[in-house]
Amino acid sequence: MSRRGVTLFEAVAAMAIVGIVSIAALEAAGSQMRTATLAREKLEAAALAQQRMDWLEFLDENRLRALPDSVREGTFAEPFEAYTWETTAEPVSTQPGVYDVWVHVRWPENEFSLHTYAYRRPIIAVNSGAAR
Repeated sequence: MSRRGVTLFEAVAAMAIVGIVSIAALEAAGSQMRTATLAREKLEAAALAQQRMDWLEFLDENRLRALPDSVREGTFAEPFEAYTWETTAEPVSTQPGVYDVWVHVRWPENEFSLHTYAYRRPIIAVNSGAAR
């Protein structure tokens, strides 16, 4: 005797397979969205860090040695108010006029750092008195 149609067991098995495939597809899509969001955030952070690094080009050696508060740290303006920055510049002891410069951009649960060396012509003190 041949039977036509689908048994209850076959229907349940088919639904289970569809459910597993759907869950896997949704997880893959969610993972892709999280990766895209992180990539966007890191790209924004890299651009903001470069902006802060470019700003340091306007500082002479005195201001690079003792960074003003407005350059040392802060928060970016809208629409980037979730990002903050911190800048450090330390003289390299073996190279007069060379500074080790870091810009750290932070946002919730993440950080991006940019590093470079900057050169400023060293300030040389000149004795204005006549030698005797």
